[in-house]
Amino acid sequence: MKMEDIKRRISLTLMIVLVFSQNAHAEAPHSRFINLYDGLLQTYVSPAKANDIAYEGVDYEGWATDPRHQEALELLLSETPNTYTENNKKAFWINAYNFLTIELIIREEERGSIKNLGGTFTSPWKRHSWTLDGQNYTLNTIEHEILRPMDDPRIHFAINCASVSCPDLRAEAYRADKLDIQLEEQTVLALKNTGKGLRIEGDKVYASKIFDWFSEDFNDGDIKGWISPYIALDKNAKIIFMDYDWSLNKPSE
Repeated sequence: MKMEDIKRRISLTLMIVLVFSQNAHAEAPHSRFINLYDGLLQTYVSPAKANDIAYEGVDYEGWATDPRHQEALELLLSETPNTYTENNKKAFWINAYNFLTIELIIREEERGSIKNLGGTFTSPWKRHSWTLDGQNYTLNTIEHEILRPMDDPRIHFAINCASVSCPDLRAEAYRADKLDIQLEEQTVLALKNTGKGLRIEGDKVYASKIFDWFSEDFNDGDIKGWISPYIALDKNAKIIFMDYDWSLNKPSE
């Protein structure tokens, strides 16, 4: 083999090693965050019930004292999601929204309702922000400027606003390689929850207020049409939107 060929092979090998090394380095913080977040969710999220609504309660008191939270927060805020592929980006921002909501509750030591964290003229979702990849993000920015434009209404059943009536916090992190399955499961679980998701009584359909607030995201307002593949609905049924319980989704007392 000629010396020039040997040099080319060595150069190519070094380039491949460098690329894999860079990818591994980029993945490391994300993988560590996912593992820590998974552990926190499995430790502090459990079934609860309040005001006749079943939900997944979060032990904020316990979570706040767990050192894994601060480590996970630092890892999350060190990531560069703008470089991720579409599915990775979607999973990242769903996790970010849910984790930062918990961070907000813990940081502010709120134990009544997330709505208490707003200002006189500003909602809690717009008032608080975090710096990530050199930019400031509020929960409002993540939900309305990043997640909703992805045009997947199931996201509404994956993000959790720390409230009893909100679709439940999943007891595991979202992952790009099984995101579609996770989103489908969350949608089905939300619709099966008769206390806050969907309930049929005669010719009336009681549905989550989410379908009202974000009606344009569900088949451009055809809410019954969007729900029908999951649960058969009478086309003449009247939809009534349920009251929303903004109480903190803490464990049952």
